This record gives sequence, C-alpha cells and structure tokens, in this order.
Amino acid sequence: MTDRKLTTEAKEYLEKSAQERMEYCKQDFWIGYSAAMTLIDLLEDKFSDPPQMRHEGLLIYGDYNNGKTAILRKFYDIHKTTLDKVNENGDIVYEIPIIYFQAPSKPNESDLYSFILVELCVPHKTTEKVLEKARLAEHYLGKLNTRMILIDEIHSAFTGNLTQQRTFINDLKRLSNRLSLTIVLAGTREAHSALSIGNETDSRFPSIELPRWSNGKKYRSFVATYETCLPLKEASNMAKNPEIINTLYYQSEGLIGKTVNLLKKASVKAIKSGREKIIIDDIEYLPTL
Repeated sequence: MTDRKLTTEAKEYLEKSAQERMEYCKQDFWIGYSAAMTLIDLLEDKFSDPPQMRHEGLLIYGDYNNGKTAILRKFYDIHKTTLDKVNENGDIVYEIPIIYFQAPSKPNESDLYSFILVELCVPHKTTEKVLEKARLAEHYLGKLNTRMILIDEIHSAFTGNLTQQRTFINDLKRLSNRLSLTIVLAGTREAHSALSIGNETDSRFPSIELPRWSNGKKYRSFVATYETCLPLKEASNMAKNPEIINTLYYQSEGLIGKTVNLLKKASVKAIKSGREKIIIDDIEYLPTL
C-alpha cells in the first residue's frame, strides 16, 4: 500500500471493505477552496451585523451545478439551531438563528410563507390565508431570533408576470425591514437579470458571481485536495497528471459540481477494478455501450 496524504477519516476507511469504501466515496466532502471561503467570510460578516433599520441582503449567482448550494448548506450547518444555549436564569432557550430552503417554483406569497413556517417548525394549514401565514411567519421569526434567511434556487421564483415577481421581492424586503434580518439569495443568471430590472442588485441585493473554474493552478489544487478524501490504496496523483486534469476539466466544463460527480464515479471504478487508483479511463459520466 503506497504511503499517501489522506484525511484522518479517509485513512480509517482504508481498512474497511471495498463496498464500504465505495459508499464513502459517494458522500459529499466540503473543500474550502478560495472562492468558497471568501463567500463564507462574507456571509459571516452579514450574519454578525447588529440590528439595523435596513439590512443589505446578497445575491450569489452563477451557472447550474457550480457550488452555490454547497456553500449555502455549509454556512447553514455552521449556524443552525442548537439546544445548548442557556440564558441568565439557567433556562434552555430555543432559537433558530438561520433557516435555509429552496425557493418556491413560482412567485407565490403563500408558498413563501409556508416554506418559512416549515423551517421554523410552526404548525399551520397550507390553505390558510396569506395574511395569516405572513403574521405567523413574522411572529415566529422574531420570537425565535432568526437573523438570516438563505433562499436557494431563487430563479425558480422569478417566473410568471412582472407584477407577481415584484410582489414576491417586496415580501422579502418587508420581512427584512420589519424583523431586521438578512436575506441571502442564490440562483442562476436569470435571477440576476430579474433582480436587475428593479435595480435590486444595486440597492437591496448586491450581487456576486460564482464563476466557472479556469484550467489552472486553483483547479489542480482543488482536485489534489479532493483526492485526500478518497480512501484509495494507491495514489492517483491526478493534479500532477496533465492528461487526467485536462480530461476532468473538459468533461466537467469547469463546473465544480460536475467535477465532484466525475471524481465520485472515478473513485468507485478504481476500487471496483482492483487498481485502487484513478486513471484517465475512469473519468466519464456514463459508460460507452
């Protein structure tokens, strides 16, 4: 077995069965690459903002399958609810400082408030009137000291006519204003275009693009770091193999989500084959029939 640099958990998995190692390779691993950490730091700054009359939100936009969801989920995991906070009287205080959900498939006020209530674990009727749902949402967001709302796939909500879209955006702004909380949106370029129409990207939701990777040093560094998470018994040294890196980059189209999916599939093939290292023939989405 070749001595190689692996994460502690990956090293432990080297002693497990092939099936267990393949299942492990299919898991998601958080890799703190430069752009992701910059966004995490930006979200942290916004999360720690003191109460104010008008919180500035954020729109993170870019291509499909390029890491936006992973970044939002990572930040959510950092700050999600715990039950270990104790107040000055020694009582356990239940708070939900941050919530995360995917946007409704249309700019529907009722759906928006239902999604919020579900994340806050508030019982309600989905058929309840919008005004009552809005009242419940505002009440419990305040009661549970929610400071940030993360809404993923926001482009899904920017369909339908412009009046519906504006109403939906205004609902988000009203929640932010009334409760002094920060709203972070993530979506595609369509979301950026929709928000730009009303100059929202300049005022309430300044935007930052998560670009595709270029085939350079940062991409190789990401692949090298990802390899340390894979419990293969031999070193693949993918980042040092131009043929593998170029194939990986070409097939992934520079998208981090596609890159990760290719690496998951390749690692499973490497274990199944008994080679225990990734070769160029393993870099493919689907087999040739």
